[in-house]
Amino acid sequence: MRRWMAFLALFFVLSTVVQAEKITVFAASDLKFALDSVRDEFLKKNPNCEMEMIYGSSGKGMHQIQNGAPYHLFFSANMEFVAKMYKDGDIVTEPKMYALGRLVLWSKYKDFRPEAGFENLKEPWVRKIAIANPTHAPYGEKAKQTLEQLGLYEKLQQKLVLGENISQTAGFISSGAADVGIIALSLALAPNIAESSQKGYFLIDAQLHAPLLQGYGITKKGQNSAEAQRFYDFMQTKEAKEMMKKYGFTTEEK
Repeated sequence: MRRWMAFLALFFVLSTVVQAEKITVFAASDLKFALDSVRDEFLKKNPNCEMEMIYGSSGKGMHQIQNGAPYHLFFSANMEFVAKMYKDGDIVTEPKMYALGRLVLWSKYKDFRPEAGFENLKEPWVRKIAIANPTHAPYGEKAKQTLEQLGLYEKLQQKLVLGENISQTAGFISSGAADVGIIALSLALAPNIAESSQKGYFLIDAQLHAPLLQGYGITKKGQNSAEAQRFYDFMQTKEAKEMMKKYGFTTEEK
């Protein structure tokens, strides 16, 4: 009898393991804190799912998927990347927008005055200015557009330090490798900045750059994954949208 009970227990354990499905998500770096929160809530409701989150620049994520990287979902800070991949067959679901991104000017320097905005960049303490690399990071592209619109890009070009993605850009400022920089609002609202003594930032006028439309979709790798579909759908729920809103992600232009 004991052997039979042990066999049944082993059977149920193995059944649970077999039923568990792991999905891998590539997401733009600005989503790190927001999407981790959404993931945690999703996993509470879907305990048989395992998720691996990989964060980086949207452009690099796109190229990795195009070259066969085994990601089930792709979250891009540039909706155009998702639309292109859908057209090419690398994304199998119609692209959906999850948010509009916003830019902020931020610094840890004691003389930084958030209310002064871009006037800070004229100060002598500003020697290095961090932005994400405009060639593959959407936030970097929009930062460059902003500086060009203000007539500052050429004047400040020698001071620019380029991050591989927006998280690395924020890291340059945090570490002192850059004195000030343009980062995602979502990172400025994350605990490591929002709960620090250097939490002040200047919200950049969205009219100074093209809209940061951000979108996502299920990849070819994820097209037969039930959990990928569930997470894709969960992102459209009111609950997920409220969590995203905490980090400055909305679907309305301001």
